[in-house]
Amino acid sequence: IARATFLSAAAGSASRCVATLLGGKSRQLMSACPLFLLSPLHASGFLAAAPLARSPRCAAVVSAESHWMDFLKFGGATPPFDVLSKTQEYVAATASAASDRGEYLPAPETYYADDYVFRGSIVGPISRRDVAETQKSFNLLGAYPDIDRGIFGLTVDPQNPYRVFFFERWTATMTGSIKIGPLTLPPSNKRIETPIHVTSITWNPDGKVVYESISPPVDRFEGNTKGAGAVFGLLAGAGLQLPASVGDPALIAQQKLNTDVFRGALGKTWSGEAEVPAWWKSTSKGAEPNDR
Repeated sequence: IARATFLSAAAGSASRCVATLLGGKSRQLMSACPLFLLSPLHASGFLAAAPLARSPRCAAVVSAESHWMDFLKFGGATPPFDVLSKTQEYVAATASAASDRGEYLPAPETYYADDYVFRGSIVGPISRRDVAETQKSFNLLGAYPDIDRGIFGLTVDPQNPYRVFFFERWTATMTGSIKIGPLTLPPSNKRIETPIHVTSITWNPDGKVVYESISPPVDRFEGNTKGAGAVFGLLAGAGLQLPASVGDPALIAQQKLNTDVFRGALGKTWSGEAEVPAWWKSTSKGAEPNDR
């Protein structure tokens, strides 16, 4: 009886701690799943939340831990501007980056912080200068002058008031050429539709974009690019179907050869260490698995 009582109390305490660490997820989750079999979906917040009592001991543990990307929360300060309006303005500026003549016209540099970083699932960390140079050399927007990013669903991150998420579903017709180093992909006149992906924009207190990221496709079975999203979807429309999986050994080797050996002859996948700001702590590059 004493053993059963102890185990019951321990399980209850563990459940309360896990509930706290998960940010207050549903009681059904805690009762239906063994403590050590919680899925990543639960931990990522995909289940509906229900209020649970917070254990003071667990709360102390949570508050004592910090993540290196908490830098982007700027000490919990409230943004001195409307982040949604600012993001809508920025989206409008970047959406018109291709002119009527098919030239690449980047958004004004005044939007970007000096310590800006872009990171996709298999690209980055990369500086603003390297992003602009790579986009210009590829001429992707010139090849798809009618591109529509199909942006919708802008929402502020409930855990970071400086960060805005939104969905994108690109549609475009390839009527121009794409240059990738010495390789030229001629117009295919193909109309493409990419799967939806999620983009996030993080501002700093000065109203500058400090961090930008995009996710892999949300549903790879959408569209007509065989699951390729964003830029990889545009390349697929040109007949170039490239691997885009995190941890793919062949892709990692190709990226290192191009970026570190040939100095980005086919477009940089990441920036040199000296060009990546100090706040970015991960040493994972391109398609390499997370190191933290």
